[in-house]
Parts: sequence; structure tokens; C-alpha cells
Amino acid sequence: MKYITTIILAVLISVSASSQGLFSLNYALGFPTGETSDYIASTSFRGFSVDSRYFLNDQFSLGGSFTWSTFYEKLAGASYTSDNMTITGTQYRYLNAFPILFQAHYYLGYNIMKPRAYVGGGIGPYIMNQRTDVGIWSKENNYWHFGISPELGILYPFSETTKLNIAVKYHYVFKAKKTIDYSWFGLNIGFAWGD
Repeated sequence: MKYITTIILAVLISVSASSQGLFSLNYALGFPTGETSDYIASTSFRGFSVDSRYFLNDQFSLGGSFTWSTFYEKLAGASYTSDNMTITGTQYRYLNAFPILFQAHYYLGYNIMKPRAYVGGGIGPYIMNQRTDVGIWSKENNYWHFGISPELGILYPFSETTKLNIAVKYHYVFKAKKTIDYSWFGLNIGFAWGD
């Protein structure tokens, strides 16, 4: 996983280094929904995202995104059922999500020295690692999935090349094998550099 993350970050940084590029580093909060909130209801305060965008013109960009979100919840005296087995006890539930997305965005307005709202989305693979620990027993699912992520955001300029980035994403991850459909809202807050 370390090698995949290093390669993705290197590609994103190299794309943003080209002309008309934008690179952002964001703190990512996660708010589980649907079947994900049935498994872990707690908000994720542990996450980050790296985005790289190349502007085709003043209004459109193409790029990529890598995110790491970690969800965690402790449940005392809960029952967990897997196949034909039910275990009751204190559970520790973990979910690590790694979206690796191709993205496209449309920007409102033309003035780079004024706040610019944008709308867009991403599509691509998600690595989802779900683990439940009860005492010495552990159940883990670690699969590649396919997912989509619509997004709304705003870039607030500090200068011509430095901006505050605030974005809301909805991640929807389709089930694979015996897993659930994962979904959550993400709130990204960070800084962007570039043209």
C-alpha cells in the first residue's frame, strides 16, 4: 500500500507542476450514511486528501484525487453476525477507505482573485478495508470496489497562486463480493496552490 500511495502522490504532484495546474492538500472529515452508518455511525475526524487538477480552459479542469478516511467505533455488549456465527461482546469496528479517483470540474466565474464556486465529480477504484474485533476474534474484508463521488466546492483566493479550498463530496461505493454498499459525505478543508 505504501508503494501505491507514493506513486499516486508523485503523479498528482507532477500533473499540478505543469502550467495551468492546481494542487491541493486537504483535511477530510467523513460522515457515514446508509449501510456504512449501520456498521459505524461515528464521524471520522481522521482523514486527508490530495487533489491535482489541470485546467483545459478557464472553466474546466481534469485531474485526480487520492483520499484516506478512517472510521472507528467501539460498541460495548453488541452482537456481530457473520455467516452462521454470532458473537456478543465489546466490538471495535474499523473502516479505512482509499478512493483513487479521476475527476472533472466546472468553475463559475472568471476572476481568479474572487471566490470561485465549482461543481464536479470523480470516478474510479476504492480500496475498502473493514475490520471487526471482538476479544481475540477478528473478521476482516479487504476488497477493491468501484465508486463515484459528486462534489461541490469553493476556492477562496489569498493571492493569485494560493487559495483556501472547501468542498463537500458524496462517496458512493458499490458492493463487491459479500460486502455492503459503502457511502459517506466528506467535508474537505485545505489549501490549494497553482494557476
